[in-house]
Amino acid sequence: MSERVISLLEQVLAEQQKQTGLLEQIAKQNLALIEALAADVGPDPDAPLLTYLSGAPCR
Repeated sequence: MSERVISLLEQVLAEQQKQTGLLEQIAKQNLALIEALAADVGPDPDAPLLTYLSGAPCR
């Protein structure tokens, strides 16, 4: 291979390595976001009520 081709391939490899690093960073951030959202699970505001305001159970 010519030196020009080798140089271009090395540049492509370097850019792919940068891209891989960025994708790994995005994946870690997405995982952290998913974990944070999962930890913030509270009662479902759309769930049907189980009791009336008086405390009597709904039927």
